[in-house]
Amino acid sequence: MTHHEDDGRIDELQQSGEVMGLLAQDPELFAEAVRAFRGEDAEAFQAVLGRIGILDRCHLVCRWLCSKHCVFVCRRLAGPSTAAEQEPDVAEWRDFAQATARIATDRELLQRLLDIVGAEDVKAWREMVKRLKLDRFQHQLCHWLCMVRCRAVCRVMCPPLPQLVKVGQIPTTQISPAGYADGPSVPGGPTPPPNKPGGIGDHPFGGDTAIHGVFAVAGATHYKVEYTDAVAPTWTEPPIAQTLTDFNSGTLTTYNRSPDAAGWYAIADMGDWSDGRTYLSFWHTNSVPDGEYLLRMVVRTAAPVEFASAPLRVRVDNTAPGSGSETPLSLTISQHGVKVDCCGSVRKSGGPVEVTVVGTDANFSGLSVVLEGQCNVTHGLYSKTYNGNVADTGAPGAGITFTFDPWADGIAGCCYLVRFSISDRAVVSNTFYARHGSSIFQSLNIT
Repeated sequence: MTHHEDDGRIDELQQSGEVMGLLAQDPELFAEAVRAFRGEDAEAFQAVLGRIGILDRCHLVCRWLCSKHCVFVCRRLAGPSTAAEQEPDVAEWRDFAQATARIATDRELLQRLLDIVGAEDVKAWREMVKRLKLDRFQHQLCHWLCMVRCRAVCRVMCPPLPQLVKVGQIPTTQISPAGYADGPSVPGGPTPPPNKPGGIGDHPFGGDTAIHGVFAVAGATHYKVEYTDAVAPTWTEPPIAQTLTDFNSGTLTTYNRSPDAAGWYAIADMGDWSDGRTYLSFWHTNSVPDGEYLLRMVVRTAAPVEFASAPLRVRVDNTAPGSGSETPLSLTISQHGVKVDCCGSVRKSGGPVEVTVVGTDANFSGLSVVLEGQCNVTHGLYSKTYNGNVADTGAPGAGITFTFDPWADGIAGCCYLVRFSISDRAVVSNTFYARHGSSIFQSLNIT
């Protein structure tokens, strides 16, 4: 076969060798893992790998054990191989392919063959291959059946690790490696699909943020949700531990479920309002500074063994534009280089009006300047969005200056408000429509 240096074979072999070496360091644990594998005891198998910190490489262990297991089983069932081929016999391969096609049409027969291989029943195997006239193919047949069966067993023995599936009602598959989330939320409504030219997308989280996950691990009894600073992760912060309201449809009553002193929630306590047993807790993000964090779920079995989900990076923003460390909002109106004070007037003879706005937010969404007044008249003067550029903070430094000519625009003489508004992109308490916004205004008399 063609040699490929970059197709991952060497990496997988090295990783398999490393993880099997770790397991083989302890003879008792190794034997326990083999017993659990051969007994198809997923909980015991996961517990062994979890105790030595290799559960995340479960599939490599299972594949290795499958290879060894099938060699043993097929030697036991079919006896020693008598093949003496020096080169592949393509005609013989074709004969076996045709035999494979013939038996593959009978699902009951396939199940019986799989059961025989699983039970390692020598007598039944030899009777079956004789009846099917497959004696000369029995080694190939056994390996084919054993490996297919073994792959199915490994899917049970090595399910996905616990994983977070939604934050702020947004699926984690829609959260970027940089920690920004894009809608739509699930269920739909609270956060719309991204519209970056319209200022929607690349969301941080704020307020009380719901966290959902799936347990996956066999025999899971408890879970907790943890967070840590993404820049210097330690996982030493107390778990996210809130009292949750739930519902029992059997008694038609509501009740509270709370974690224990160490932050562990009992899975058995989850009721009908736990959203299909995925609603884990809510994170009161106002209790932490704005910034980047890692979230994870840890699941515990009765053994007890703990299994952690992969960390998920998210961004927290609970600061309104122009407040905290952001540049405060300012609005300056002038005409022909002369500043117009509040309630001041501008005249056509002075020429167009200049407006300068200043104000920032680290997660800037959009800003607008509008003229409001007369009899419920609103006239847009200027607008801007981040348009997908997460480095855009709005109107920093000297700000944004633009001009408008109210007389050329047909704006009637009257007293108006010039309103400057700016908003961020945060999904606050699970909805984009609660994002942070700030505005200031100045009265202006147009004559």
